[in-house]
Amino acid sequence: MKKFEKLWVQTQKTITRFFVVCLLVILALNVITPVKTTSEMENRGLAQRPTFNWTTLRDGSFFKNYQTFESDQFVGRNNWIHFNYLIQKLSGVRKIQDVYLCHDQLMEEMPEPNQTQLKRNIQAINDFANAHKDINMQMVLAPNAISVQSDCLPAFADVKDQESEMNQITKDLSIQSVDVNSALKKHKDEYIYYKSDHHWTSLGAYYAAHAINSNIQLNQYDKREVSNSFQGTLASKVGSINIKDEVDIYTPKKTCNYLVTYNSSNKQTRSIYNSKAFHQRDVYQVFFGGNEGMINISINNNSDKHLLLIKDSYANSLVQFLLPYYRTITIIDPRYYYDDLDQQMNKDIITNVLFVYNTNTFVQDTSLADCLGY
Repeated sequence: MKKFEKLWVQTQKTITRFFVVCLLVILALNVITPVKTTSEMENRGLAQRPTFNWTTLRDGSFFKNYQTFESDQFVGRNNWIHFNYLIQKLSGVRKIQDVYLCHDQLMEEMPEPNQTQLKRNIQAINDFANAHKDINMQMVLAPNAISVQSDCLPAFADVKDQESEMNQITKDLSIQSVDVNSALKKHKDEYIYYKSDHHWTSLGAYYAAHAINSNIQLNQYDKREVSNSFQGTLASKVGSINIKDEVDIYTPKKTCNYLVTYNSSNKQTRSIYNSKAFHQRDVYQVFFGGNEGMINISINNNSDKHLLLIKDSYANSLVQFLLPYYRTITIIDPRYYYDDLDQQMNKDIITNVLFVYNTNTFVQDTSLADCLGY
């Protein structure tokens, strides 16, 4: 018995020493490892070392911010996030944060609408349309994957009825609503939403474009795969590294020359595609390199239509199908646009206005009404 007790005590000491050594090694690595500014995996900025002074010490912000800093800069953090994801999935967890873990796909949960802002945005659109009665306006309110491909959700997942939510919104709008919901549901078994990201794929964007304009046909475009290893926002959020996506672009078969101007930098290019994104984690930025307050596209064709596109990031992959059908396209992202929209419309001789939002974004948007100026 004494021999067993002695062995047990020795084993405990060995385990304790092991954990102490591991702890010291981790602490040392945290000290010598350079501080990172961003997390490519999570697609966000990381907390930086907080400033130590009497003020931050007295109000307690130093210790709070230092804890966040240590959490963000912890050595091997990405591996721990992925390990946590695997453990939770193997243990039967069906949702991490607001992301459902489906069989081979991740789906973003529908958020609670910001009812006050939602009503304000709807009223702003109606007032905007009333002030520009001579301009044709349309709304594309895109459903999210959780609504269109709900049969892929984990068993007994309790989700809201997004279709009813969309119907109520479009009912309250005075402008024409394009029914992309029905178009996407007809093709729900196709690759119309990324499995690791919250966006629709280029194919999903095509079906929306066809619903907007039936003259747009898929056989008018050449398809090119630019990545088969895309890991999007949802994968970053939960820590998945096994679910990967293909990203495709579609270019018109008929020559379509155009010039893209980025308002923030006055940069000009002959393509809406950003080739640098091929080698980045967020390959969805292949479309325009991400979101900009305003982008102007001048197309060399005989169209007499000038489009104002007011949008969220869902529209970024939609534009490739619209290029041949307008003389100019002015793209506005209300989150980053602060100028006078009416003046810009007059300058660009706008004949058509198209709103493109995914429903999850639209029901929480806090920028649209201010951008419209109503």
